[in-house]
Amino acid sequence: MITNIKYINKSSNKDLPQVFITAENNISDFNSFSDGIAWRVLKNIGRDSISSFSFNDNYELRAGWHNGENMTKILSAQLGGQYAILQNETGIVLERTNDTVDQGIIELVNHIHVQDGVLAQLFNANKMILRKKIVGYQQSAVFKPSRKLYWGLASEIVESKGLSSESAVLSTKNFFELDLYGLSDVLVSLNGNPKDGYYFKTEYQT
Repeated sequence: MITNIKYINKSSNKDLPQVFITAENNISDFNSFSDGIAWRVLKNIGRDSISSFSFNDNYELRAGWHNGENMTKILSAQLGGQYAILQNETGIVLERTNDTVDQGIIELVNHIHVQDGVLAQLFNANKMILRKKIVGYQQSAVFKPSRKLYWGLASEIVESKGLSSESAVLSTKNFFELDLYGLSDVLVSLNGNPKDGYYFKTEYQT
């Protein structure tokens, strides 16, 4: 299912806060602030201007090694699929290898010996939405995505970079949760001003 999302700026944002959107990995040891990344960053959306994009149920997976200097191709990844980074007669590749017991997850298993392990990246709508930075040999990265997105404000934040990266300065202590389950269209607004603070709200959803 594809959900069309629109964002409108209704705030008095003379200090130009950047809107970021992140996602949650529904596993026990995931922390949004330390492990989350910016799936989308909406910059320079002036008062009454609108940004449009979409979220869908189709995911893609990629793995890398040697600090991301080397990357596999991006594979279409289905919930309930197990994938492996391994070495075959051509070199290191990413392949689907099995099904998972939990049909709500996407799993990547590391079968190669490399310094510092491998990294795993999950994409939605061609943008990275979740990642695992270090996956050791014979260990797994488990992604359990949902249709919930979390909105916040920050400065110097970059798409596909971590919320805890050195360059990111978060203005948000609590995220605005947007549940897309069953929705085809939704409009989110940013309201408020520097004096009283900013807040998000849903204008409409269908």
